Amino acid sequence: MENKVYKFDAPSYSLEIDGHLVRVLLEGVPAATLDVRTSVPKTNDTCDGFVADTENAPSLVKAELSAGRAEFVWEGKSDLWEKKYTLKADSLRFRYYVTVRGHGKVDAVKFFSGEGFGSDYEFTDGFTPCVSWYNNEDYHFRVSAGCHRWSVLMIPPMFCYSYRTERIGTRLGLGLVAERGEHNFHAFDSKAGQGDSFKTGFWLETDQAGHVTVDGEWTAPYIIGFSADDDVDVMRRYSNYYYSSGIAELPQRASRPRFWYGPMVCGWIEQMILDRNGEYPDAGDCANEKVYDSIAERIKKYSLKPTCLIIDDKWADSYTLGEADKSKFPDMRAYVERRRKEGIRTLLWFKLWDAETWDEDKCLTDKNGSKYLDPSHPDFKALLKERMHLYLSSDEGCYNCDGFKLDFAFWNPIGRGVKTYSGKYGVELMYEMMCDIYEAAKAEKPDCLINNSACHPYFAHICDQARLHDYDGKNRDNKTDLVLRAKMYEAAMPGVLIDTDNAAFYSHRDTMHWLMEQSLVGVPDLYSTVTSDGSRLTEDDFFAISDMWAEYRTLTDGMYGKDEVI
Repeated sequence: MENKVYKFDAPSYSLEIDGHLVRVLLEGVPAATLDVRTSVPKTNDTCDGFVADTENAPSLVKAELSAGRAEFVWEGKSDLWEKKYTLKADSLRFRYYVTVRGHGKVDAVKFFSGEGFGSDYEFTDGFTPCVSWYNNEDYHFRVSAGCHRWSVLMIPPMFCYSYRTERIGTRLGLGLVAERGEHNFHAFDSKAGQGDSFKTGFWLETDQAGHVTVDGEWTAPYIIGFSADDDVDVMRRYSNYYYSSGIAELPQRASRPRFWYGPMVCGWIEQMILDRNGEYPDAGDCANEKVYDSIAERIKKYSLKPTCLIIDDKWADSYTLGEADKSKFPDMRAYVERRRKEGIRTLLWFKLWDAETWDEDKCLTDKNGSKYLDPSHPDFKALLKERMHLYLSSDEGCYNCDGFKLDFAFWNPIGRGVKTYSGKYGVELMYEMMCDIYEAAKAEKPDCLINNSACHPYFAHICDQARLHDYDGKNRDNKTDLVLRAKMYEAAMPGVLIDTDNAAFYSHRDTMHWLMEQSLVGVPDLYSTVTSDGSRLTEDDFFAISDMWAEYRTLTDGMYGKDEVI
């Protein structure tokens, strides 16, 4: 085609296409010059290595511009594939696609990797909606250092970045989008590279790890780019695209059972306190009828009046679809009915992925040799339906519980050697499991509550209540951190109920700061009715929490009505 620079102007961003380079301008300032060349390395049949992928500059073969629209197509050939790159732009965003033709197992997709050290950029720092609990990484990072995250909190997170360029307020948002059934990856990394002299660059990378096999033609998950006002706006616009494109489903939020709105009590921190006080050998041993009856007594003492009580780890005789441990709960149904007469619904803690008691042929092995249950195995799917009847039904011999707190999503097995029954991997495997749990539970009891920590629009329709998740007790900014997480969930899944979760209990001031203000953010949730050596909560503190809960109940009852007397 004619060697010229093509320009496309949208209301909030502009593009300049010069050969195989795409310059992105915000407020008239070049934020990045994207090299459309994208490396797609392969892994071998045994998935124990990879083959690099390099190519020369591709040729621009199509350039179409019209009112508010533009489309550009490049074709090229690398060491491993024939390739086509497509860029589509409109008034809201641009979309960038990579299509490969050939045969082999995809190890990764390295968007805009160019000659190997990436594309030019002017932004200084980035924001990722994914952070570890362990204090060794933050939401913000230097672009020159790159960003790689394995989340143990928002699982999965939104796969997008907010990039800030000095002296302009507008952010560049870049996000990874996959069609339904194509989320076969765990991570979305921002990488930094340097050439032989003064050339530096960045690129974006996924980790298919051999779980995508191409036999003919394959279009990878694609990149969307757009401008935004700030980091939260980037997350919101990323999620809005998932909904407007039809990939994600916005659930109806209009009518929800009153008990979903809480307040709630969960026994986990109390179990930990009893363990550390030497009253039980292990925190899991504290998930028993005696401990939870004592929690119920203190609930009455402090006039807390929750709508839900969560029995945490480990009430079952085995993880992942076990039955109630009769040494801990001799008659789980009787316990549940006692709480029900007090107006309290019982939720069960549900551990994902754990392979305890499962046969080897129904398990997955990760790169470290660890074993995980394969949720795509037919035997898991069959037992899941049986167990949901046991846990939720009011039939004789069943527990008649009212929902689940899904936990340990971060155990999602990682690596080239992970072989699942369905062939799915990463986010897609987790989605399959959570869908099966949600649908089986709702088929048994439609108004049961499913609480989980997925923070991505793809999961919105299978999440009734989003859990803000654990807080690192070494920190002293409960409210700051958890309010930001709540904003992330609202961006990812508009209107979802927020489980404000625990307050760590490592500092009296920090703990009370959060517990007294949870109702301003979401559903109040108290994780212990006794004190720890860190929080040193007093009876006056618990009565203060009760006063806050009473006000929250009054306001919530006024908006949503009261539950029936049960």
